[in-house]
Amino acid sequence: MIYEFFSSLPLMVCVVMVVQLTLTYRRRMDKAIRWLLLWAIATLLLYGCHFIYFNHFSDLLPFSDTLYVALNLTVYPLFLLYISAITDRKPLSQQKRFLWSAFTLPVIAGIVVGGLYGAMDAGEAKAFITNYLYHGYETTLSGLALVQAWVHIICHVTFAIQVIIVIIRGFRRIRRFNKTVEQLYADTENKEIEGIPTILILFIVTSLVSTVVNAIGRQMFVDNVIISLPSVAFSALIFALSWVGMQHNFSMKDIPEEQEKDTDNNEEVARTPSSHSILIYEKLESMMNEQQIFLQNDLLLNDVAKLLGTNRTYLLQALSSCAHMTFKEYINRKRITYAEQLMAKNPQTPKTEIATRSGYNSMSSFYRNLALYKNHL
Repeated sequence: MIYEFFSSLPLMVCVVMVVQLTLTYRRRMDKAIRWLLLWAIATLLLYGCHFIYFNHFSDLLPFSDTLYVALNLTVYPLFLLYISAITDRKPLSQQKRFLWSAFTLPVIAGIVVGGLYGAMDAGEAKAFITNYLYHGYETTLSGLALVQAWVHIICHVTFAIQVIIVIIRGFRRIRRFNKTVEQLYADTENKEIEGIPTILILFIVTSLVSTVVNAIGRQMFVDNVIISLPSVAFSALIFALSWVGMQHNFSMKDIPEEQEKDTDNNEEVARTPSSHSILIYEKLESMMNEQQIFLQNDLLLNDVAKLLGTNRTYLLQALSSCAHMTFKEYINRKRITYAEQLMAKNPQTPKTEIATRSGYNSMSSFYRNLALYKNHL
């Protein structure tokens, strides 16, 4: 009973998350959520195949194993498409070359595996399922059963390579997107992809666990209570990835294109500031000290640039070369300095009031920035 529960746990979680994502997509009609929903559906079908395998539904295995091989090579490209829908001005879903390269391989793998199952006689199919799928032995096989085993091995190796590629490409996109947001907004809560503590880490952990489990082989977990370990891990990760995705509602399309270009042009700034940058930074410091505009909620780089009589590019260059900070860091350091002064003068003042007076919309943002900057002022 316990074994059956753990073998079906990821499947049950996937069902719940597909329903939740469907409702979210119908409400928001967001392209990123659409790709996350497709990823969840593919994951649901994948774990449906796992359920058939772990519960020894032998008559269904030729079909489910064919679907499993194809889906295993599909889920990570789908997740990359989800990340790209958030982080790219021109997402990968609009690039036919990527779509062909990402989804041709799973289709070919499914056709080859399904074709081999169809070509094998009952004895060969049974030998392959018993010896390879459930015990991991390919040396005892021959003929089409041996060919099928090698096709599966090639697909496992391809999956591992695919995971590495997707991790690298996903990481770069999330890092670039978060950097752009930090350059343009003082308050990045619900704008940044919480990639470095959430989506990105969860994505990498899921990828690594998937690679390890594929390398070990599913047969290690058949009829063994040890299945509870990957089952609980995958269930938690699927839930977390889906939940974080449903909460995120900000993407590159919400950032004006000309502002993104400003941050791109500012990617490499000389360490030695120019006289123009120094002048802008001095004016910025003077304005911050006299007018304390950092106390405004949802302060934008564009707002500050207009007040200084300059443009976003020059202001970004001044912050980068003179203060070595992003706009987000600069404003939040000012806010935390102000908050600590308030707390020192009025230690009995509630923290909620301190946060509001310091320019914060939420306590979570206040505490996060207080932890980041209080020891570095």
